[in-house]
Amino acid sequence: MSSRVLIIGSGPTGATYARRLLDRTDDVSMLMVEAGPALTDPLGMNVRNITDPAARAEAKKASQGPASDQAGIAGIPTGTAVEGTVTARQGTHLVGRAADGSHGMPAAAAATCVGGQGAHWTCATPRPVGSERIDFLGDELDPLLDEAEQLLHTTHEAFSGAPQAIALLDVVDKEFAGDGLLVQPLPVAGDPQPDGSMRWSGTDVVLGDLAHRGARADRFELRTGTLAVRLVLENGAVVGAVLRDLSTGTESEERADAVVVAADALRTPALLWASGIRPDALGRYLTEHPLIFGVVAVREGLLPPVAPGAAPVDPVRVVVGVRFDEERHPFHAQMLYSPVCPVPLPPDSPFADNSAGYVGMGWGVRKWPRAEDRLLFEDDVPDANGLPGIRISYEVTQREQGQLEQARAFQARAAAALGTFIDGMPVVMPPGSSLHYMGTVRMGPDDDGTSVCDSFSQVWGVPGLVLAGNGLIPTANSCNPTLTSVALAVRGADALADRLTT
Repeated sequence: MSSRVLIIGSGPTGATYARRLLDRTDDVSMLMVEAGPALTDPLGMNVRNITDPAARAEAKKASQGPASDQAGIAGIPTGTAVEGTVTARQGTHLVGRAADGSHGMPAAAAATCVGGQGAHWTCATPRPVGSERIDFLGDELDPLLDEAEQLLHTTHEAFSGAPQAIALLDVVDKEFAGDGLLVQPLPVAGDPQPDGSMRWSGTDVVLGDLAHRGARADRFELRTGTLAVRLVLENGAVVGAVLRDLSTGTESEERADAVVVAADALRTPALLWASGIRPDALGRYLTEHPLIFGVVAVREGLLPPVAPGAAPVDPVRVVVGVRFDEERHPFHAQMLYSPVCPVPLPPDSPFADNSAGYVGMGWGVRKWPRAEDRLLFEDDVPDANGLPGIRISYEVTQREQGQLEQARAFQARAAAALGTFIDGMPVVMPPGSSLHYMGTVRMGPDDDGTSVCDSFSQVWGVPGLVLAGNGLIPTANSCNPTLTSVALAVRGADALADRLTT
């Protein structure tokens, strides 16, 4: 007897479920729903690969969601936000408002489109190290991360042959050699091209053949402009969802043998709340990466000049990382070289048109999980879609502030070795800037009230409901979470495939 799966959300983790379930079963069919539009062909492609600047800007604008200041949701216009260090900001819209008595997360944002944030990210895929790892997964984690790297097309040698990459790596490595730190090409998701550029991975590479419209149409359907407004519960189990066609406002019920909610770390818990599924840990233990970011104008003659010729679609030419070390460097650092400044500069700036190029550098620190850092949901103050409004209670504590000051010292050393910070840099980015929100539907080894789902991503005590995305990560991380989230989705999808076929 065939089984039906409903996947809510079309980002990298939802795509992982779709592909793994179809590849591992013969009689499971699925519907994937996405509230936003399709931006590209193939579906979910990283917009950084769009060659026409106007088309690229239009794709970003189309994923910025419903603008409504009253609901606390507003688009982030192209050109107003820093890109290129942890993840892209353009193409996202603000989500939520600060809870009473809290500073909240003023930069909390999300993308609403086919591919989700996978259509906009900067593709960094470092592995979690030491305390960042999910200890209760033990030796299972590394094979899962290997699978995730394959799905995302991770390379550990991006731009490694470029003379600028060799020189930049050498400069940074010499600066930190005495500290015993590992400086290496940053693992990124993408496929090196013959001209030395990258085709950056998007959700399309995770989907595989499903990124092509009509592929496996007998078993897979992607429905855009479709919002899940409530999960359907019967006898304590999830058996489907109420879906709204955003073009007509018509609502209908879609039945399924299993529902996978992969709507991101802010909107997944909101959907559970709206459905009356409200475990104690729902929305709690919210974390991200407090981030100190700066742009350095590179010193003349330090790096080989970029050869003249047609510029690639994306100007990034080098990606270098300084790895997390629990004792000596409890941060992840990323440095991206570009001949073009990654932030707008006034024409009269002494750093405008710096012939030696620029390095954008970000040091991300850990945010320790606290139950009081959380999402709150307001049924009587709904968002633009009529779903519960999101309020965010979140504080950067003295513990994180101390780590930011330590990170600032390392960053200053790297900057001095390379050149000079441009005016106003570095800056501690406002909370939410990383877009890497974790912990709000965290997994755990036991149903003890501090987690929402088990290690296979099944919600405790709610059969038929599986979760996916960064919100599952329970640890204090400074590394980019996408690789880990896809690894967890591999584990959850394979377990779900086994349940549906036995």
